[in-house]
Amino acid sequence: MWQPLRIHFCHSSVAQTIPKAAVQPVANWWRCKNASLTFIAIYARISTMKANDTSNQHFLAQADQRLNALNPHAREENQRIYSFKIANRENYLLELENPKGNLIKRNLSLFDLFSFDVLDDKNLRYNFELLFQKYEGYIKTHTKTLLAKLNAGDHDVKDEIIDLFTAKLINFVRNPFCIQKVINTFPGIASYYPTDRTLFASYRRIVNGKKPHQEYLCRTLGINDLQYIEWLRLLFMLLTPMSTGYANFFEGIIKSLLEDRKNYIAAFVCEYEKECCLLSDRGFSQPIENDAHMGFSFNLCSTAFVHYFVCDPAVLLKNKAHPEFLAYASAAHEKLCPPQINVTFRRNDLNMLAQYNRRVVEQCYERVFCAAKSDPILFEPRLETK
Repeated sequence: MWQPLRIHFCHSSVAQTIPKAAVQPVANWWRCKNASLTFIAIYARISTMKANDTSNQHFLAQADQRLNALNPHAREENQRIYSFKIANRENYLLELENPKGNLIKRNLSLFDLFSFDVLDDKNLRYNFELLFQKYEGYIKTHTKTLLAKLNAGDHDVKDEIIDLFTAKLINFVRNPFCIQKVINTFPGIASYYPTDRTLFASYRRIVNGKKPHQEYLCRTLGINDLQYIEWLRLLFMLLTPMSTGYANFFEGIIKSLLEDRKNYIAAFVCEYEKECCLLSDRGFSQPIENDAHMGFSFNLCSTAFVHYFVCDPAVLLKNKAHPEFLAYASAAHEKLCPPQINVTFRRNDLNMLAQYNRRVVEQCYERVFCAAKSDPILFEPRLETK
């Protein structure tokens, strides 16, 4: 399921989005099997990563949670969301934890989760808050614009579809319940370091910085110190631009994946008038189980969700058509068709909602969230028979 992301991380087209010689391997043992990440010398001045006083750090963006608030018109500091603990996953039984809901400003967060150096004075710490905010800032606007356009019959939504995919995937890479999966998805990236002196000084804080919270976090999350440090390194290398004017590794991977002419890319957006869509504590779910595809499902707001599908038709149709025909059709498609995302919009499709909500319950870590207190739709409605 995650192979396309791993392939595009290793592919040379991703490396081209990063200035060569902006990174170097920490250890020479790591080599990508699919391509060579070799770099020539390019240097640029990088702004210094600054410390801040944010200790309560959300691993699922507050912007996503506020779009699922039970009181969306309240002030942000008063907005709440209903939390349901999985009582019986196999039978889809949910247990409401607080009839008043949880305050979003304290929900799906851990203290100093992303802090890699806590300073002694002024309660400051180095973390990734500013890097995350870059993607969180447009979630609400893009979500509302996307749904408004689709409801008006306007399918010129490529920018919204791509930007939301990027922002939603950030919730995956920074989710503490997905640490090992993230490390496996982006193999080897934590083995590199920036060559710029300013960035390298910040990077070294991940290893040498003061982390009084580390033991508690590792025990709580069921990981060891090495996994935690590797994850922090990976986040730094994925999200930090290695040079002025260049995209970071993460954006390069997304760009390469979605602009690869070999891929067929589709997005299914589903919206509802009354029924609510669940939000996973992992921030995503996978709608299909097939190695020929890559699929992600994301909550857009309390009444909408989106499925993303990426597949290579040549892989999908292997052994189902003559190899020469597949090669000819693939070459013709790459030559004639510009990269595009096929968007389908559906309203009030309860079957798709039930399937989506079930996947969220099946694949969450231990909780799901919702704007409604009543039971969500988890099973397809039955047709009445006469």
